[in-house]
Amino acid sequence: MKQDVIFFGSEDLKKLDKEFRRNFINSLSGYRSVNLCGTVNKKGITNLAIFNTVIHIGSEPPLIGMVIKPSSVPRDTLSNIIETGYYTLNHVAEEFIFKAHQTAARYDSNKSEFEIVKLRPFFTKTLPAPYAEESPVKIGLRLIEQFRLKSNRSTFIVGEVIETIIPSSLILNDGLLNLSLAHVVASSGIDTYYATQKIGRLSYPSPGKDIDLIG
Repeated sequence: MKQDVIFFGSEDLKKLDKEFRRNFINSLSGYRSVNLCGTVNKKGITNLAIFNTVIHIGSEPPLIGMVIKPSSVPRDTLSNIIETGYYTLNHVAEEFIFKAHQTAARYDSNKSEFEIVKLRPFFTKTLPAPYAEESPVKIGLRLIEQFRLKSNRSTFIVGEVIETIIPSSLILNDGLLNLSLAHVVASSGIDTYYATQKIGRLSYPSPGKDIDLIG
């Protein structure tokens, strides 16, 4: 049965209701990973903020990128990262999505989201930035580069992975992480979350060779 489709051209998109356009464009790229970014300023005040703009950049060296959107109010996450040079990324699991989502609220810079949403900060000896203890996958990063995007004034930061804290049960023999075991969530738009479930792992694609299900 043929489905009805809607075509939006450039001018059509500009004419959409502001909220409709925001939700539509924000979910257009598909499911995204959800992370809590942990930072601290030089006064020792910790900060925790939710992001779904994290991407893999490379494995050697291990680099992860993140987009921090512009705002008319101060962005404590970006300020803290620039000030100290370090930050953490913490995967969000189903069991604390309400607390994680609440970190998007605009709190005073002198207040810690860890305390407000009742998530526990966790520190290692390697870097000053706090982890969220409840997170099943914790990544510690050092700021390498930052770029101001001319198109919309967002900031794209690149961090080098300097440590990870992950349960051994999630790490397969070849290094792949089985994130479905950790019940991490994905997101679409700015406020919708999805449970993740493994469908299957496929063989390496080669010309003239069929794809096999290998795990």
